[in-house]
Amino acid sequence: MVACVHVAKILTGKRDEFSRQIKQSFEAGREGLKAMGFTRITSFTTPETTSDGGGLLVTIYEAIDPSVVEQLYQLEPVLKQEEQAHGVLVAPHNHDAVPRNVAFLDLKLD
Repeated sequence: MVACVHVAKILTGKRDEFSRQIKQSFEAGREGLKAMGFTRITSFTTPETTSDGGGLLVTIYEAIDPSVVEQLYQLEPVLKQEEQAHGVLVAPHNHDAVPRNVAFLDLKLD
């Protein structure tokens, strides 16, 4: 299993709307994501990291392989959502690096 991290800069005043859309999308696609090979997806915002009130959205994808994350960002519904969000809800960014943003630390504490 691997964990990949994606970070998006949320535009000022759009944190709640963007967070709601992301949550609804992931929850609606739960079974499909599981079938693709995802084992867990965690998203959170970090408002303290920007001074303009926009914040960052951090998503951690846990999957059987980084290629699963690559496949996600090639799906038509995901591409459409990204096209709609870029410049409206989040600063434009690419997703090529997401499957390579593999966690460098996996410390089990139990």
